[in-house]
Parts: sequence; structure tokens; C-alpha cells
Amino acid sequence: MKITRMFLLALAAIAVAGCSSGGSSGGGETSAGGKGVDGISVANCLNLEDFLVQPSETTLTGQSPAGISFAMRFYKNPAAAQAVFEKKNKKTTALVETAVIDFKGNPSPYAGAPPAKISQNELSVIKNCINENKEST
Repeated sequence: MKITRMFLLALAAIAVAGCSSGGSSGGGETSAGGKGVDGISVANCLNLEDFLVQPSETTLTGQSPAGISFAMRFYKNPAAAQAVFEKKNKKTTALVETAVIDFKGNPSPYAGAPPAKISQNELSVIKNCINENKEST
């Protein structure tokens, strides 16, 4: 377990170092990327909690500790996130703070079961990491 965490920390450090080469992309009217949540810090926090996440300012992709693949996109405020969430399938999407988490495409754990999804415990970890890494406005 310690070796895995050390590997993930090293991987996160390399990814962050690679991300510092330029300015912001400037696009996205509703996505975060300057104020609100620091997506890279959230990704690093999740990686310390046994998630495997690629750091990014606005969209994180990766896997939960249970192996559920997901994409998480940050929005500037809760209203913008809620508006996007309302248009998504509730069986394969979750809303956490100002992030919309899409976990569609995961296989069923066994024949006849619904597709696998992120657990409430994992969503709680995501919420904690978001709250711990909000940028001051």
C-alpha cells in the first residue's frame, strides 16, 4: 500500500510539473479555471485517497478505489453545475459541490446487474477533497 501511494505521489508530481509549462487555455464559459476549485490539488488529494486521477484544472479523469472509471468537470458555481447535471442521466452521473461526475460506460459487476457506479463513500471522499482545495476568491 505504501509503495502504491509513493508511486502515485511521484506520478502526480511529474504530471503537475508537466502542466506548468504554459498559461491557461482561456476557453469554457462555465468551467472553472481561475477561481473556485483548484482541480490539480483536488486530483492530488484524490490520488492520496487511493483514487487514480490525472490532474487538470477543469476536468479530471481516472478511477475510483473500486475501479470505477469517471470524468469529473468543475464549474464556476453550484448553479452552473446543477444546470449541467439536470441534463444528464442520474443513473450514471453525480453532482458534488461544483463538479459533475460522469461514470457511464462501466461494466456491470455481474450478469443482469446495473452498471457499476461510484459509491456514496467515494463521493464523500471527492467532496472532502473539493472542500479542502477551494481557491480563495
